[in-house]
Amino acid sequence: MGTMTINTTAPEDVRLTAAFGKRLGLGRDATGPEVKAAIIQMIKNAVQEQELNTAVQAAAAGVTTISPT
Repeated sequence: MGTMTINTTAPEDVRLTAAFGKRLGLGRDATGPEVKAAIIQMIKNAVQEQELNTAVQAAAAGVTTISPT
C-alpha cells in the first residue's frame, strides 16, 4: 500500500484535535501532525495485535495435550 488519504472537514478537525489532545494527555488540543502520528500508531498496533493473535492460535493448534493416566 503506497498512500492512504483521509479527508476531514473543518468541524471534524476541531473534534479530532480536541479528542486526540485528551487521548494523548496533552492538556491541550493536538496538532494535525500529532493526530496523524497517533492514527498511524493505532494502525500499527492493530496490525501487531492481529499478527500476535494469529501466531497464538497457530501455536495453540500445534500443542498436543497429554492427559494424566
